[in-house]
Amino acid sequence: MHRGTASIVRALAPHFDLPPAEIAARLFRAPAVLATGLPAEVAEALAGALRESGLELDIEPEDAPLPEPGPSYDVAFYLRDGGRFREVARELALVLGCSLADAASALCATPATVLGAVSQATVDALRARFSPLGVEVDASNPATARYDVFYRGEDAGGLATVRAVLGALGLEVGAPPLVASGLPQAQASQVWRELAARSLVRVVDQAFLRFDLSLIEAPSTPGFAELLVRETGMPEKLVPRVLSRLPVVLHAGLSARELPVRVAPLEAAGARVSAQLIVFRSFRLKVEELRDAPAVTELLGSVLGLPAAEVRTSLARLPHTFAPPLGDTRARWLVAELRARGVRASLEPA
Repeated sequence: MHRGTASIVRALAPHFDLPPAEIAARLFRAPAVLATGLPAEVAEALAGALRESGLELDIEPEDAPLPEPGPSYDVAFYLRDGGRFREVARELALVLGCSLADAASALCATPATVLGAVSQATVDALRARFSPLGVEVDASNPATARYDVFYRGEDAGGLATVRAVLGALGLEVGAPPLVASGLPQAQASQVWRELAARSLVRVVDQAFLRFDLSLIEAPSTPGFAELLVRETGMPEKLVPRVLSRLPVVLHAGLSARELPVRVAPLEAAGARVSAQLIVFRSFRLKVEELRDAPAVTELLGSVLGLPAAEVRTSLARLPHTFAPPLGDTRARWLVAELRARGVRASLEPA
């Protein structure tokens, strides 16, 4: 996988009897055979050009054994710093060969599953490219993954339908929203086939779940302040202030793998903590103060999908909370964008 995958595909397409989508798939599944039956001089010329563009490849005889197919992975992004959203979206658009708007939409999905069925080499390349931009790249092999089923309906009839489908598959049915947990791929796919058309459930790879960890109650022991500093990195002088404002989020955006590691030392010290799943949460934007109303009007109209006249009227009567809900990543990006423009804004749970 190369940061300019889309441009490489366009350059390769005229030379191979393959559709661009298949060329891209082979690049993302590397190591893979890119082309066969090429004259030696053509192969050498193409290899030289591709190496200059950053690809690693070999020229082998036609009868050489095919590379052993390795496991494939689905890949999701978690962007911790909303202020780098535009930068990440531009880079993702370059890699995927899509529009900036489509890349932004992919990043704002919950979870942000940006690629499927890619090789370990591609996962490594994505991490090398996007980790410096503040992105945590999660990879999961569907063959070994476990999936959770969340009920997304609003009435008893829909829940009864979901329970019937899950029960027919021999699954233990839990209380909403998490109605089934730990399904292998085959069962998860069957649940999705049965219920997707009705928009009643979301099936999510456990590897792509994210959580906020909140401190609910703290023990009144001298060593707990030191533990908080060690576990969270907060300055020691802030500890009394934090403890006076419980509950408070100590860790944001933890993966399912990280969560128990962060919970264990807190609970061992006698604290009471709570994990909140952030995949489906949403927010409303509250604007309290601004300087450049025209620029903010254009931004909010675009992101919130509101007419410019409605946004202008709302901004003339601050503070104002906008009604359209925003998912986690989009909300954090929008607040960072507004603050960079001198706007005082915050998020309220939707």
